[in-house]
Amino acid sequence: MSVHSDIGITYNVLKEQVFMPNVGMELYYNKEAINVSKSTNNSLSAFYNNTYFNFNKSFGKDHVLSSISGVHILSNKFELDWGLTKNAHPNDQYRMLQDGANNLREIGGANRDWNWLSFYENLGYSYKDKYLLTASVSLDGSSRVGDNAANTINIGAPFGLFYAAGAAWRISNESFLKDKPALEELKLRLSYGRSGNDDIGETSATNYYDAIKFRETSGLIPAIILNDELTYETVSTINGGVDLALWGNRVKTSIDVFQSTTDNMLIYTPVDAYFGFDFRPENGGKMQNTGVELNLFLRLMDKSSFKWDLQASYSTVNNNILEIKGDKLVIPVRGAEIVNMPGEQANSFYGYIYEGVYSTTEEAESKGLKNDKNVAYKAGDAIFTDISGPDGTPDGIINNFDKTVIGSSNPKHFGGISNTFTYKRWSLNAFVQFVSGNEVFNYVRSQNENMVGLANQSTKVLDRWQYEGQQTEIPRALFDDLVGNSSFSSRWIEDGSYLRLKNVSLSYTIKNEFLAFKNAQFYFSATNLLTVSNYLGYDPEFAYSQSHKMQGIDYGLTPQSRQFVLGVKLGL
Repeated sequence: MSVHSDIGITYNVLKEQVFMPNVGMELYYNKEAINVSKSTNNSLSAFYNNTYFNFNKSFGKDHVLSSISGVHILSNKFELDWGLTKNAHPNDQYRMLQDGANNLREIGGANRDWNWLSFYENLGYSYKDKYLLTASVSLDGSSRVGDNAANTINIGAPFGLFYAAGAAWRISNESFLKDKPALEELKLRLSYGRSGNDDIGETSATNYYDAIKFRETSGLIPAIILNDELTYETVSTINGGVDLALWGNRVKTSIDVFQSTTDNMLIYTPVDAYFGFDFRPENGGKMQNTGVELNLFLRLMDKSSFKWDLQASYSTVNNNILEIKGDKLVIPVRGAEIVNMPGEQANSFYGYIYEGVYSTTEEAESKGLKNDKNVAYKAGDAIFTDISGPDGTPDGIINNFDKTVIGSSNPKHFGGISNTFTYKRWSLNAFVQFVSGNEVFNYVRSQNENMVGLANQSTKVLDRWQYEGQQTEIPRALFDDLVGNSSFSSRWIEDGSYLRLKNVSLSYTIKNEFLAFKNAQFYFSATNLLTVSNYLGYDPEFAYSQSHKMQGIDYGLTPQSRQFVLGVKLGL
């Protein structure tokens, strides 16, 4: 038996000062500020410790037992202070916080603490290296969950109980396969586990107050509608797999089929206006992911001076909301709406179905549709599908009853292929990745084609409807757009699939001494060389935010650039 203890301490301080000038820029903050000065100071201190007992014991030649028992501690403290001021002198020489207008100063900050404690046990058993069993259990406590968190064990504080078990059969070690020299390994695997996710926010289950400023006074207000029963999101996963290796490991593959179910999913439930809040954090959802993962390695050529290796991975995942409190949760985001409801994928795009443009007045009048402001659609206006009304049947009015799921940012298929060619000391590698089955909301295009104001538009709007009988897919220009031609709809949803030559690298290695070094490698690499996609934006691969609800929305971030690197690695 041995004892191990890993300790980590983090202390990180970041100070920033920002000045936003008036020269060459539009006015800031709803056009009330000619310039802005900002200052931010934040610090993060964290302590990590994992202490465990490691036990390994062989019983005879056939039995091996292993155990890891330990305690895991994580403590974090984060502090943020910021201030900003506006409308300093227009000559850009007064850039400090004290230089701005007195009545346009703002201050704020945040304090966040997060502590986590886990007692755990991992067991492993092997019989003749053919029959393998594993089991684990952990008791986790987190400061993020409520004091009366549901589905927990209260031992002075709420603790979640999580566990997993797995079994494997290495068939290749059975006596009836000993006369199969080509077979290196054949193993079947099956596992089931239940884990907990406490990533629900440091203050979602905490009763605290916010300081506010009102005229010349300040005061405290409740910052949240307390939910002291807020608890872990639980993920139950069952996984079955096969591992296969042939011909001296020249061919290796693994196939996994899995199903994971997330229960007690964190949602932000809208509340009535008289509460004074927009939403309340609750455990009110259930979601399921079902999929297949495939990994493959092939050594296609294995000569003394030349080798060719191919590696490939492929995954397909089907996401589905099983339950949601209220049966439908609509979340507004900039320029769009996101919906979660049973039978659909998580955070699906929610809007109208766009069918084109009314070519003639007669066509528009024959449809007889109006928008939610009782404005009739005319020639040159967008055609939206009239799906339903208050009684469940089409009612001739385009409103919230006609919104539906129009796409999802979740890809159906994704993976990559890597080829490596080695000739003596030379090595050439190329990696291609692909994603398919996902949709993208092109927010940039929606702003460049909406024709609702005086802002510049793309040349695409030259094809807009302009005369009776014109056949086009672009509605007429309409200032302020009272009809709603630019409303969020399938018009702005595009296929986000792509195939990309992600990386190509060429290297030459000197394995023996090079000058004063033990070895050296000279290399050249190129990234993002070629992308094949039908997406009309800059780049189909982007991420505006870590939040999943913002995935698949292109707000115009700088696209990934082509990079070329020439370098050398030296061994000391």
